[in-house]
Amino acid sequence: MSVLEFQGGDRAGERLVLDPGRTVVGRHSDCQVVLDAPAVSRQHCAITLAADGATVEDLRSRNGTLLNGAILSAPKRLEDGDELGICGHRLTFFSESPGVTDSSASIVIDEDFVDDIGGLSDAVIVSQLDLPRPLVEQSVGGHAEAKLRAVLRLSRAIGTSLALDDVLPRLLDGLLEVFPQADRGFVLLAQPPSGDLRVRARRLKHAREGSPRLSRTLIDRVATSRQAILSADAITDTRFRANDSVLAGCIRSVMCVPVMSGDGRLLGVLQLDSRNLRDGFHAGDLDVLAGIAGRASQAIEQALAHEERVEREQLNRDLELAHRVQQGLLPSRPPEIAGYEIFDFYEAARHVGGDFFGYVPIGGGRLAVVLADVSGKGVAAALLMATLSADVRYCLASEADLGRAVSRINESFLRGGWDDRFATLVVAVLDPEAGSITVCNAGHLPVFLRAPGGTVDRVAVDLGSLPLGIDPGHVFRSCTIPFPPGAAFVLCTDGVTEAMDHDGRCYGMERLEEILAGPVATAADVGRRILADIDRHTAGVGGGDDICLVCVRRQA
Repeated sequence: MSVLEFQGGDRAGERLVLDPGRTVVGRHSDCQVVLDAPAVSRQHCAITLAADGATVEDLRSRNGTLLNGAILSAPKRLEDGDELGICGHRLTFFSESPGVTDSSASIVIDEDFVDDIGGLSDAVIVSQLDLPRPLVEQSVGGHAEAKLRAVLRLSRAIGTSLALDDVLPRLLDGLLEVFPQADRGFVLLAQPPSGDLRVRARRLKHAREGSPRLSRTLIDRVATSRQAILSADAITDTRFRANDSVLAGCIRSVMCVPVMSGDGRLLGVLQLDSRNLRDGFHAGDLDVLAGIAGRASQAIEQALAHEERVEREQLNRDLELAHRVQQGLLPSRPPEIAGYEIFDFYEAARHVGGDFFGYVPIGGGRLAVVLADVSGKGVAAALLMATLSADVRYCLASEADLGRAVSRINESFLRGGWDDRFATLVVAVLDPEAGSITVCNAGHLPVFLRAPGGTVDRVAVDLGSLPLGIDPGHVFRSCTIPFPPGAAFVLCTDGVTEAMDHDGRCYGMERLEEILAGPVATAADVGRRILADIDRHTAGVGGGDDICLVCVRRQA
């Protein structure tokens, strides 16, 4: 099944199945393939599909038919992948319908500049050439010596600049000097990661009303074909007299060349155009501009690399500042409570992390030990952690009942509108006078309680609470348990239990309990033994998550 597939334009990707026999392409409604454009003849060309293959012929159209960029002067055999050009329309012939069609990145031009000038199409292309193309003196044409001197000055000017904002204006200034007949110059660069082209610099020789316009059709052609194109005297063509874009832009001669990287990627597009009717651009000028584009590509690549390096260094400075700010939100040292010992440890997987721990003094000499883990990592999680830490401190200090305090934290978290983010939270309120702890767990790992004899239990696992940010009406409950002399409890995030070894096995809660069940001298001894055992388990495997650990022991 043979097909024609539109390339570019409003009908990009549309496929037309060709029936055996003769298929006429034209503007008239009786044609099998209708192209509704004034420049297209009523019966423009015909494709004949026979048993021995397909042929295409021009039907004496007014503006001609292109086959792979060349004027079709006699019937030609169509091969798979051949491209027909019909007054700006590009159609690819496939002898069999392809399953997948490759498409180039879209051309996105700032709306202040964009206009789809259909007139700059195949029929007015005067010259086109493949890149790279060497610049030779014989191709420079008139005033060769002056042009070559200007080209050398331009090469030196752009070669001494590192910043892209310096390179591009110097490039355009030099081009207007090399080509005195040019009225305007534009540089469009591909924007990562999409590859869309956007105007990064422009030069207008003469100020005039209205915004300058670019041809999406021409730029798309140059970007996809990787060919330099010269299109001349578009405004005098009778096909485009009704085109307001061409008339408003007064474009008579246009040169457009791709700017390619050393490895063949499209960096961008250079365009010069002129309204000079008597002295427009010629093929020699296109050679010169193509040669300049090759030199400009090196300067642009160098400037882009410099720009990326500066941005990366700035990002590193910002992350380092964020790290210091986050460290300022965390306790600098554990509080001192007579008869009790506290050890804490925090390590972010990146510069900043989403784990949080803190100590909040509350009424009656009690101390709330808080540990939370925000979903995600990096800067976004750190910002959310900072907001959550402020809510935690306020709600715990202002609400006597622990369950209601956590409910208020949950409500505040939901009001923040954090989309699909959530956080787990565990709070253990230590009452030194009563020798007890009150625990509320919002979807976090359990509190591990070591009795004086070495037995380890998981506290409050039957409360069944959800993480913060899930249900605005959820009721959080708490429970109070004794905390006798010689006992210790541990709070940690999943960076501890999910630390992986070389075989992808997690550290796990059972191994944590085994370490905790061993002899305990001090809270610091418990914490350091746990961290040392995690290091033995991971054996140099990079940490994939933030690690936060708090150990509290009541002295015997």
